[in-house]
Amino acid sequence: MSEKVIIPDIVIPVEEEQEYDGETLQSSSHDYITSAVNAINVIAEMDTAIMNKDDENMIKKIRYQSIKLISHYINEIYEETFADTDSTDQ
Repeated sequence: MSEKVIIPDIVIPVEEEQEYDGETLQSSSHDYITSAVNAINVIAEMDTAIMNKDDENMIKKIRYQSIKLISHYINEIYEETFADTDSTDQ
């Protein structure tokens, strides 16, 4: 005769979700610039001559977008850095 072993249910308390009063951190201009530079570095050594047209266009798009991001966020940093000096020079 076999015996039945009964294992009671184990109840694990679930912690309630905590609410945070702080704000979530967004990526900084420096993070975006770093990401764009990294993207350019990744595609820099790729030979588009051996790629199909779609891949070649993708590489061109990444390069274009990265340059646009760098330009935008460099301008943002420049404006933040020199905002006080521009207003006092006038």
